[in-house]
Amino acid sequence: MNASYDVIVIGGGIIGTGVARALSRYKIDVGVLEKEPDVCWGTTKANSGIVHAGYDAKPGTAKASFSAPGNKKYGGWTENLSVPFKRLGSFVSTKDKSQLDKLENLLEQGEENGVEELEIITDRKRIEELEPNITEEVEVVLYAPTAGVVAPYKLTIALFENARENGVDFHFNAPVKGIQKGEDEAKFTIESGGGNFDGKYVINAAGIHSDEIAGMVGDDSFSIFPARGEYHLLDSEIEGYVRRINFPLPTQESKGILVTPAAEGSIIFGPNHQPLEEPSVATTKEGLEKVLGGAMKLFPDIDTGKIRTNFAGLRAKAGSDDFVIGESDAADNFVNVAGIQSPGLTAAPAISEHVVGLLEDLGLELIDDSDFDPRRNPIPKFAEMDIDEIAQYTDKYKAAKDIVCRCEEVTRAEIEEAIDRGATTLDGIKFRTRSRMGSCQGGFCTPRLIEILSDKLGVSPKEITKKGDNSYLLAEETKKGE
Repeated sequence: MNASYDVIVIGGGIIGTGVARALSRYKIDVGVLEKEPDVCWGTTKANSGIVHAGYDAKPGTAKASFSAPGNKKYGGWTENLSVPFKRLGSFVSTKDKSQLDKLENLLEQGEENGVEELEIITDRKRIEELEPNITEEVEVVLYAPTAGVVAPYKLTIALFENARENGVDFHFNAPVKGIQKGEDEAKFTIESGGGNFDGKYVINAAGIHSDEIAGMVGDDSFSIFPARGEYHLLDSEIEGYVRRINFPLPTQESKGILVTPAAEGSIIFGPNHQPLEEPSVATTKEGLEKVLGGAMKLFPDIDTGKIRTNFAGLRAKAGSDDFVIGESDAADNFVNVAGIQSPGLTAAPAISEHVVGLLEDLGLELIDDSDFDPRRNPIPKFAEMDIDEIAQYTDKYKAAKDIVCRCEEVTRAEIEEAIDRGATTLDGIKFRTRSRMGSCQGGFCTPRLIEILSDKLGVSPKEITKKGDNSYLLAEETKKGE
């Protein structure tokens, strides 16, 4: 396929979809190129899901400039997109009052960054009221009530759906292979696995590969150094045991191993910090032991027998340890949005709006589209319905009477709608519906999901994958029925 656009966005993570959705409110042609079969399969997929208050970033950095403003935009962002978001508040805890000066420094830094409502709590009774099960050794905490949690995959999918509804084209399985700079109005020709695309402006939001994309236009001004973070995910049976986002005192490398509720239930431990020569999301025995040990320092009595699974994600760390946002010196109208590690999820709403402003400054004419609709309707969730809603839902959709994922109570109707909205893989269905996220981790529902995907997509079950590429689940038939 070949196509021409005013703006081409490279990358379908939280930044790429956020920028695309922000641009979709104007009368311009926008295309997004994503190398995977779906959005949100890079850094955005596997992280803590924390919307930080904004006290941790050093004042004057890009991280500081975008964190607090991004946090403030989350309420409107998630409400319009119908995505779960909870302002739980966060703790930075210490067991030693001699460390009080470090918490005071974080508070002052946060206030300079524009963070509101920060306070230091030294009253043990109040600490226990806010977080009853935290270790009794904690003596003082920095409390940031504006911090929250969100499901990053759900948010990115929602941004994708809303941008697409407002006219943005998404091209999947389209890895960028080369970029040619032109002299005429079509400044760039991008060669990808999904065809060739011409664009007047290019947004490089390619995550851990953003330095490679920049290099295609002669920009070697930054390098990306991938780092891995490993996590434990606990069963939703103990939802409520942890009430806030809990951090230890941060180090220069990271904010430390946290313990937090997840936006959709359960509890998360992690991450650690492992610099890598080559990207890898394989978990390690040593890394997971470190994560567990760090979590137990804050919640020593938590039931570790409820650990459901573990996973790892990647961070795209720039050499400057700050976000890299701006027009490239090597190519006019080529904008890098790179090095978006934590607090990138927090900053995403503010970064998206900033990038639109950059494009306007570079000469892109922005005319409001009166047809733009900021709202997106979610897939109805059977598990959250009351009796009357279930009756109406099952009357309307016969497939709603067929529960496919018993752990998470996901119906065939939800799965079919997820496919209609763009899911083509098992992971695509998982991130949209939570099927295969329950206690059995897909042990019972996976065969049904393969069957439904096969029927809806009109392909052989052998062609169904977990996450695209060569992640096939079936090889050959072992027997045939009549």
